[in-house]
Amino acid sequence: MNTTNRDTFLGWTAAIAVACIWGVTGVVSKPLSMAVDPMTLVFFRYVTAVIGLSFIFFFTSRSKNLSADLGSSLKIDTKDIGRIALCGIVGQGVFSLFNFLSLSHIGATENGVIQGMQPFATVFFGMMFMNFRMNKIQWGAFIASAVCIYAMSVGPTNTIEGGTPLLGYVYVTCSMLALAWTAHLRASLADKYGSVVSMLYQYISVAVMGIIVVLTMGLDLSQIYIIFSSPLLIALLIFLGTGISGGSYLIQLYSFKRIGVEKATMALNLMPLVGYLVAVVTLGEQMAMGKTIVVSLIVVALYVFTKFETKQEEQIAENLACDKKATPEVS
Repeated sequence: MNTTNRDTFLGWTAAIAVACIWGVTGVVSKPLSMAVDPMTLVFFRYVTAVIGLSFIFFFTSRSKNLSADLGSSLKIDTKDIGRIALCGIVGQGVFSLFNFLSLSHIGATENGVIQGMQPFATVFFGMMFMNFRMNKIQWGAFIASAVCIYAMSVGPTNTIEGGTPLLGYVYVTCSMLALAWTAHLRASLADKYGSVVSMLYQYISVAVMGIIVVLTMGLDLSQIYIIFSSPLLIALLIFLGTGISGGSYLIQLYSFKRIGVEKATMALNLMPLVGYLVAVVTLGEQMAMGKTIVVSLIVVALYVFTKFETKQEEQIAENLACDKKATPEVS
């Protein structure tokens, strides 16, 4: 295997690994959300994430290659504090809270599929606030996925004792929208400060808000002993806080370097399918032929949507470059 093929292979392996890590978020969160109340779990998650990402920053900031993309300094502009806090509290805290709440009413499969709709929601918010546009193919992919989700919601659902499926779908939709709503702002902050630095401050803002909530609402932090009493729950919390919310960014950056942002992002379309398969294997959730087909169709729709979006962006960039060349310079 020559160097080019090896880099491509390793790049795709890293990209798929990120899709797998992020795809199992619902599966990892499920046992934790059943053991600890959601509000307290959000606090535990982001305290763990702050610790984990601080260690990651300590090492990456000393590497010239890594620090260029991940961030080399903790210094930020005062004007960005509010934007970072907004991304943290809404895009992380609210996202996680509603995500944990949903898992008391629906299975990790259904949760993962709705969370996988973030690319659509992100573009919709871009259309509302940033003058983005969708073409006919993208609209077709969106409508097809919406029909699939409706079919899944009215079909056989993994029932949770004492849960209300409709409420679960509402919760996870709110969670997904909270993350999608802040996507463009998160991206701009990552470009300015580096992904690790910007995310670290967002996690800190959630942790600080968590302390305020603990003091005002009197959350029972003794629930941490429930987690400490189980090696499995300890491992899941560490993975949720440092793997999903930390180390995965390093793996994603590696994939960007090897195969490019566009191709690496394509791999994330596998997230709903990964979440579904892992939920069936590890949590014993229902595997039905109809649901398998629906999840697969959603993955295809996501692929078509993001693939065409990439082509559209490339075409716009080429047109701008051509226009620039055609425009005579004024001396």
